[in-house]
Amino acid sequence: MKYLLLIYICILLFFLPSVKSFTEDDRIYYREKVRKMFYHAYNGYLENSFPLDELKPISCQGMDTWGSFSLTLIDSLDTLLILGNYTEFERVVDLILKTVDPDIDINASVFETNIRVVGGLISAHVLHGKVPNAKLPEGWPCSGPLLDLAVKFADKLLPAFNTDTGMPYGTVNLKYGVNKDETPITCTAGVGTFIIEFGSLSKLTGNDIYEKVAMNALNSLWESRSKIGLVGNHIDVMTGKWTATDAAKGALLFQKPALMKQFRESVDAINKYIRNEDWFLWVSMTQGTTTFPFFQSLEAFYPGLLALVGDIEDAKSIILNYNHILRQYGVPPEFYNLNKFEAHSGREGYPLRPEIVESLMYIYKATKDPTYLEMGAGMVDAIEILAKTKCGYATIKDVRDGTIEDRMESFFLAETIKYFYLLFDNDNFIHNDGTSSKIISTDRGQCAIQAGGYIFNTEAHPIDPGVLYCCSKQKLEDMKILNNFARNISFLKLMNIDNFNDWNDEEEVEIDQRNILSQELSELEFLRKKSDIYAKRKNNANEVEYEIDGERKSIDENISDEESEEPDNEDGFGISAEKPDPIKVDPNNINKDENNLVEEVNLEVREILVNYKKYKSTSSEKVTDLLEKLRTLKKSYAQIINDSSNLYVNNLQKTIEKKKKRREVSEMPQSQYLCFNCCWILDEPLDSFNYKAFLNEIYTKHLLPSGSFLPGPICLPNDLPYPSDKYFNDITELYDIPSFDQITNAVDGIDFTKFKYRSLLEENYDLLSSPPRSFISLLTGFGQVTKRNG
Repeated sequence: MKYLLLIYICILLFFLPSVKSFTEDDRIYYREKVRKMFYHAYNGYLENSFPLDELKPISCQGMDTWGSFSLTLIDSLDTLLILGNYTEFERVVDLILKTVDPDIDINASVFETNIRVVGGLISAHVLHGKVPNAKLPEGWPCSGPLLDLAVKFADKLLPAFNTDTGMPYGTVNLKYGVNKDETPITCTAGVGTFIIEFGSLSKLTGNDIYEKVAMNALNSLWESRSKIGLVGNHIDVMTGKWTATDAAKGALLFQKPALMKQFRESVDAINKYIRNEDWFLWVSMTQGTTTFPFFQSLEAFYPGLLALVGDIEDAKSIILNYNHILRQYGVPPEFYNLNKFEAHSGREGYPLRPEIVESLMYIYKATKDPTYLEMGAGMVDAIEILAKTKCGYATIKDVRDGTIEDRMESFFLAETIKYFYLLFDNDNFIHNDGTSSKIISTDRGQCAIQAGGYIFNTEAHPIDPGVLYCCSKQKLEDMKILNNFARNISFLKLMNIDNFNDWNDEEEVEIDQRNILSQELSELEFLRKKSDIYAKRKNNANEVEYEIDGERKSIDENISDEESEEPDNEDGFGISAEKPDPIKVDPNNINKDENNLVEEVNLEVREILVNYKKYKSTSSEKVTDLLEKLRTLKKSYAQIINDSSNLYVNNLQKTIEKKKKRREVSEMPQSQYLCFNCCWILDEPLDSFNYKAFLNEIYTKHLLPSGSFLPGPICLPNDLPYPSDKYFNDITELYDIPSFDQITNAVDGIDFTKFKYRSLLEENYDLLSSPPRSFISLLTGFGQVTKRNG
């Protein structure tokens, strides 16, 4: 039986076509093919569409889509750098700075503007240093015109975050803010993907408001997840209630250990409720039951994300499963029905999305398996055949028959082409593994940049973490630690050598016992004197002050604790009795007789308590006399309280009458003046009907043109409402959002002979998928260090 099975396998392998290995020449061929694809589409946009947002590749015309600020050009900036076209990059930077204006009256997507425009500008700013012999702006990388433009766009988005939950509205008017009638319903991706762009802005500019609103939005979304750990598609940003409860994977872009913990918990929920073998279904976020058995092309980024965190085998299994769809159609449809194994009717298009290519790039980078190069090459050929037009590449309307439609989204040049090129270009600077870097001098000291580890945002715009660290507050804090170490370093102490001169002394150093004894005797003498002072204060009752203002010393300081007393049964006295409260008076409000009486009472109270504790005897006459004096003081204080109450009532009545008059006067119309359709009050509110009427008469009939103004409010006649009246753009409350306070430095401080490490376990670093720290890392205090082969 075994031999028969072996024969069947051999026959099957004989008839299967031989698989050609992907050679180095093949890799270079497809790299250059992708480069040509980029310039075909890029030049088509410049010639037929600029300065509009996107190209219509069939009609070779342009159109505005997301905001009318040359979106494709901004999205392509860092792709030019990755392809090595530095000259065109600098030309386009100048063009963008001259033509792009964020202060325009247009409703823009908060999500798309962030990932495409803000992300694209930050990436171009950070990567500007890659240009050879570039004239970088003064203060780069912590300042520059591209960064300034990114800040302007981000500031335009900030009003969208002023919601009850902190999650942003979906749309904002770049000129006026958020429309008062704006729907509070937004998609999940539009809430949780701001941390890369806004976090980068905070580190580059030092203004933490951007990172705070991004983290606040992400945490609010996280807190809104269901009991089984899933999030839905759409949420109400004012109430936090889900309006679409179908759950799919959301991109949790993490830069902090706490976010890594959230990611791991999300992966667990995905594997438990959404995953079915190596497919991912649409399920109810509350029950986990399947609602739609579809594969969605947008989710194809997930295997690449798993590769980034070290789950390589899982990532390979999933991406190879997606390869079945690529073999069927060449490119993935938007929705693929897993029950029928075909493109879902109504969602059968492919708008040149990058998600599968992104995963291929990351998995190939981790494995160097040519299988993923073959998959990428197949997609390149399919796009070239199905989507190419005379001036660009068109959206594939139906993958089943290859029909196309007249649109080329900007992400084709920003993401799809970029990931294809990086897949086939092994030597690109983006793939730097940290073995090389560029050292620059800044006003913050020297910085190491371009060392690799680039972080891609949702739109595939790479951010250099070295630049972010160079401009961050953390850099300054670390410099303080290092400078303090450098100022106090001692080689002798570092080597644990007490005295260098002792090395040449053959005789043992004698210790002067007399000096030590003298020092000890001096300390004992000081303690003895201190003890005498304490004993004197403890036993001398006459030196203890009994203050009248409530700051008196404890009476226990006057009483010796040598005897152990049993409490007596007499109420009011004995060691179990409560200490009397001090008598508080204001000397300015009582006469001299009352002052004398208070002083006399205090003296007698002190004498009675001290004598009673010492001798257990107090004459009844003294107690009676003391009580009588206390009753007299009580009557005096009662009179003072009564007089104060009368004064308060009288003043209160006057205050009520004054407030009532002011309210009545405020209801009287007052002259106002129009400025940009906003009525300005000409005078401060007054508590006088007559004077206010007098001013209204002067302004409306004498100072201002007759017939043009009317009393309160005064506005120009026949003037249309100003557009800003329909919007709000207040961000003052956003500054009160607490910072995301999580300690992430590994080194707490540097000592001469050791490094003080923080407890990284408490910061969730145990969740990171990297190997444990090496000996050389622990010895030097630096990060993970491995020897590079070759």
